[in-house]
Amino acid sequence: MEASGLRSVAAAGSIGAVTTGDHSPLTVNVHPAAPAPTALASLPAAPSKLTGRDTEIEQILSALRPHTVSPQRDVNSSGTGPIAAPAADGVLPPVLVTSVAGLAGVGKTALALACGHAATEAGWFSGSLFIDLHGYDDKPVQPGQALEALLRALGVDSASIPAAAEERAALYRSELEDRADQGQRLLIVADNAASADQVRLLLPGSRRHQVLITSRHTLPTLDARLLDLAVLSPEAAVALLRAALQQANPADRRVLEARDGIAELARLCGYLPLALHISAALLILEPDQTVTELAAELAAARSRLSLLDVGEQAVRASFDLSYRRLSPDHAGLFRLLALNPGPDIGLEAAAVLAAYPLQTVRTMLRDLVQAHLLDCVNRRWSMHDLVRDYATELVHGSQRAAANGVGGEETPGAAEPHAQARSRLLEHYTTTALAASSHLANGAPSSAAGAFTDQDEALAWLDSERVNLTATVATAAATGHQDLAVQLPVILYDYLTWRGYFDDLIAVTTIACDVAHQAGALAAEAGAWNNLGIALNETSRYDEAALAHERAAELFASMDNHNERGKALNGLGSVLHDAGKPAEALQIHQEALTAQRACGDLQEQAAVLNNLSLDHQELGNVAQACAAAEEASSLFQQLGDTTNEAKALCTAAFALQAAGQSEEAQAVCERAIEAVRRTAGNPRDEAAILMTCTELLTDLTPQQRIAYLLQAQAACERANAHDLYAHALSAIGRVWITAGDTSQAITHLCSLPA
Repeated sequence: MEASGLRSVAAAGSIGAVTTGDHSPLTVNVHPAAPAPTALASLPAAPSKLTGRDTEIEQILSALRPHTVSPQRDVNSSGTGPIAAPAADGVLPPVLVTSVAGLAGVGKTALALACGHAATEAGWFSGSLFIDLHGYDDKPVQPGQALEALLRALGVDSASIPAAAEERAALYRSELEDRADQGQRLLIVADNAASADQVRLLLPGSRRHQVLITSRHTLPTLDARLLDLAVLSPEAAVALLRAALQQANPADRRVLEARDGIAELARLCGYLPLALHISAALLILEPDQTVTELAAELAAARSRLSLLDVGEQAVRASFDLSYRRLSPDHAGLFRLLALNPGPDIGLEAAAVLAAYPLQTVRTMLRDLVQAHLLDCVNRRWSMHDLVRDYATELVHGSQRAAANGVGGEETPGAAEPHAQARSRLLEHYTTTALAASSHLANGAPSSAAGAFTDQDEALAWLDSERVNLTATVATAAATGHQDLAVQLPVILYDYLTWRGYFDDLIAVTTIACDVAHQAGALAAEAGAWNNLGIALNETSRYDEAALAHERAAELFASMDNHNERGKALNGLGSVLHDAGKPAEALQIHQEALTAQRACGDLQEQAAVLNNLSLDHQELGNVAQACAAAEEASSLFQQLGDTTNEAKALCTAAFALQAAGQSEEAQAVCERAIEAVRRTAGNPRDEAAILMTCTELLTDLTPQQRIAYLLQAQAACERANAHDLYAHALSAIGRVWITAGDTSQAITHLCSLPA
């Protein structure tokens, strides 16, 4: 029996030809498939408050903000490409891509989300796409996978998505252009990109949409607006801690009651947002712990990284992701840089440390900066405090593995013991400091000074490496390099006294005293005590200075070294004089002079005679003061020591002035100024001599007096002598007042340091 009646078929899309075979009536109902869902508001929630990022937010929003005039679609004269309309003065042209880069945990994602939400809420975009590329995970999202996710978010049916990444990219760009033609403007946020290649296929074909990328690497090849995100300011870091605790519990008063403690906690977190959030979480989890207690715990911890861990968030784990992406060579250099004793390192020192050519190391350092594991300022490379802690842990881990017989990677840091690399670096700092310091000594530089063309170049190197050099002494003492720990403070003595860094000199020389004593090196220990006494006296620590010189004198006496004992006694006499005990100083200086006359050391005789003159002047022994100073200046002249000759002439001038011999005093001052002109000695001495002579020369015109004082001011700047610099400015101001020019006087007096 044949079926009869109405029959129907449901179909989707094209059904082609339909027939029943018996030509009976057929009704076809076509039900189109529902459109695939879209996800055009996919930005995750932004942080409730983003602290200390106002400037960065404005920079990103300025790049995302739509321009009143749309970019013109045109072709250039050859008909091959677009022409960008010239930007108005002070207005940056629109960009397709904005890339935010920075150290792990610095808050890149939070900043991108805050800006993305602000831009969409302002109506600049009709929708947003978000994808986490997991660029630093073990299995990063591949471009093809990312395109599939973005196409699905745009409403493309899975069955219509091509298999090949390039074809997916073409479809993706076409879909975006279709939406732009419909008046839609989308913001695409690609978070956690590891490289430009990972995001290149995700870029739209035109600037009618925009892309915001975050990465731990700076991505200079994307033709993007680049923003490198730094850690927070100290004030913003404190504000973040306060906001985090009060967000959790508005009644939490701990951050309000511990102002110093919270500033210290922020500092120990390196002002890194991730570390700050973890510290806040630790306080939230332990309501009875004070901010000051947590700061003290962090300061005392063997590893801050172990403490900055709350399970789901950990600073070390975050750094691990960046470190694992390094090549073996780069990882090795990264570890080795933790061995540098100071906070930053120059290119030459880094090359010595790694035992690689300069150009190779320069390229590797640049790559580590691009990965934000290093910072570079003024051609010097440094690590964030917590990154340095992390690198140091890696060094210790490698050393423990080597001690346990566990093999490591074939890298500069693993194939060669770290101790050898550190030794190379410490030797480099010591030998180069010797070459530089030889330019500061009286007379011609030694052959070792060939590393520097002149005194200015030598001083520039010493200035840039000062912190490394002083830290090298402590590192040498702690790592078994006793010879360097004793030698380097002696090498640095001239430089540190030139610049007036007496606290540094005290620190390194104290270490030298201890190391030499432990090694039984009596001569080195005695010399260190004597230098320590000089430095302590310069900082007005008279009791300690006297003890240091007495210890030096005892040690030299035990070795029957009467010449060096005389030097120690001379220093002791100077301490007593400066401490306001001229009678005791005179007695000690006379004993020192007897010792030096017996030894026939004319240089030291002259130095003691100059100090004797000062003692006699304090005691009112004018004739003896004049005689001693004249003999001292004569001996220095005979020795060709023009700097000390000028100093002795100044001493003589004061003595002559006290004796009522003003004309003779002024003549001696003129000789002192002439001697200064013939020397290239310590600019601190030059400044003091010029200021002294200006005070004593009564027949100078105001212009002459100011000319000398300006020379003294310039010398103070070269010597880093802040105290003398203030005196020089004050003296110039007083001369201008005397000359009747109050405007010039005010200019100089207002320049006085606070």
